[in-house]
Amino acid sequence: MKKINVHLLSMRSLLAFHIAAQEQSFTRAAAVLRLGQSAVSHSVRQLENILGVKLFEREAQGVRLTAVGQRLAKRMQLGFTEIQAGLEEAISSQQAAVLTLLVSTSLASHWLMPRIARFKQAYPEVQLRIITQDAYQDIAKLEFDLCIPVGGVPEGAYQSWKFVDEVLFPVCSPAWLAQQEQLHQPSDLLTKPLIHLEEHYIPRFNWPQYFQHYGLKLSHTRKDVSFNDYSIVVQAAIEGQGIVLGWHHIVQPLIEQGKLVAPLRERILTPAPFYVIAREDKPLSSEAEALLEWLLVEMQQTVGEK
Repeated sequence: MKKINVHLLSMRSLLAFHIAAQEQSFTRAAAVLRLGQSAVSHSVRQLENILGVKLFEREAQGVRLTAVGQRLAKRMQLGFTEIQAGLEEAISSQQAAVLTLLVSTSLASHWLMPRIARFKQAYPEVQLRIITQDAYQDIAKLEFDLCIPVGGVPEGAYQSWKFVDEVLFPVCSPAWLAQQEQLHQPSDLLTKPLIHLEEHYIPRFNWPQYFQHYGLKLSHTRKDVSFNDYSIVVQAAIEGQGIVLGWHHIVQPLIEQGKLVAPLRERILTPAPFYVIAREDKPLSSEAEALLEWLLVEMQQTVGEK
């Protein structure tokens, strides 16, 4: 059997034969390759000379594959299919994995935003989409890789990992606190301007529950300000509008930055921790697992857990 030195074969000749075999025409192959018809014919003839066999029968009405040409065309089809698959795999390996993280507006604004650069530095190949969603009643309709919902794990087929305990305490701005004459215990807050979170979809720990926890009762005749977005509630406190109930994991970074202070030592630990969730029918990718681990570690560092 004659041995062929593959290094003598040009890709141009191989490709010209491959396309001409598919099109059963040198003219149509030339159009596909954007070459002249004579260039395709010359490339095929060059391949035939190297192989020492006739691959096409030249006829008045066109060309047709010989038996040898048909067998070679089948082999070439397999080879070019593998080449295309390899090229596509090489391209896809360089494309960033896209992860969708669903979180509340306040968590995104006050906790996640200052930290996201660290994740990008550790995982530059990951494209992260952060979607804020505060009304989680339609979570089943939303697409995400990971989600940190408000109000615990929703009903449905979800896997979950504990993110952080729900710990609350009053916070206010340093400037506002400096103007107060007496603020040493929970009962002192009854006469102070309170900023409320108005939540329609998922019950959240609120000021009436806070005072009830200490055996106190908040008057229904108060004229306090309320907002339906916790990030605005926090911003109102920063602006010195009054005192708010602070979720530890959200306000702690603001306390460290000097934007907020906790005037009282008392803390309330509720039985409703926050979780990171994912759909059970969607296995976590390696990138999603990395994001999950990063979120848990970052939160542990925030609240001082070991």
